[in-house]
Amino acid sequence: MTTKFLLAGLAAASVAGAASANLLNEFAPNPAGGDPPTQDVELSGTPLAAFDLWILSIENDGFNGLVDRASNVTGSYDANGLAVVTISDLENPSNTVILTDTFTGTVGVTDIDPADNGVFDLSSIGTIFDALGVSDAAGDDASLYGTALGGDDLLFNGQFEPLLAFRDSVTGDWYQTVTVNFGQPDERIGAFAADGGPEIDPAVFTPDASTDTFGRVNPFIPEPASAALLGVGALAMLRRRSA
Repeated sequence: MTTKFLLAGLAAASVAGAASANLLNEFAPNPAGGDPPTQDVELSGTPLAAFDLWILSIENDGFNGLVDRASNVTGSYDANGLAVVTISDLENPSNTVILTDTFTGTVGVTDIDPADNGVFDLSSIGTIFDALGVSDAAGDDASLYGTALGGDDLLFNGQFEPLLAFRDSVTGDWYQTVTVNFGQPDERIGAFAADGGPEIDPAVFTPDASTDTFGRVNPFIPEPASAALLGVGALAMLRRRSA
């Protein structure tokens, strides 16, 4: 049994998973410039419903598990099921960001992986609604906790730490944006899927994914018109054959 499967099995009892009404939707793992004292995180949930949640950051340079940030956030989702909350600036990746309903531990002391071997102690954390691991090096990909906690992992994109992480508003899939070829003549903002590649032009998304959309519906990748037409044509052919 691999470590990832062991983690997932141990965590299953306290994880609500992707079907949850409360999800991480958009945040900046490492925004451009100096680290600000606070940052915004967008959540998604049931429109107009109230929430009282915790956002935790777990150190993930290798199996580590130390809770290095914890913020209690309250409010209500808007008519689109979105809410933007302000928290203390997150530690730079590699880390795992957790959305939960309870935290009884202590920042800088509580360790959810006390033996640094991928075996969880979640006694200080309540129901985990969502989790996203974010990697800043290929060597940290295997020790992220997001997938094991019922969420997802953003693997290293081959460039830098992500400027932004967001869910596709149609599919719910995670994407990351990053500065590609930093300092070079062709420096640009590129987008990458959760598996780290290949590079995607942010202009492919609607709206363009090169900037954040906090408080607005996230970008999505439209279905190509040619594929849609092909589907219509194939359906028509099937109907003729069955007639």
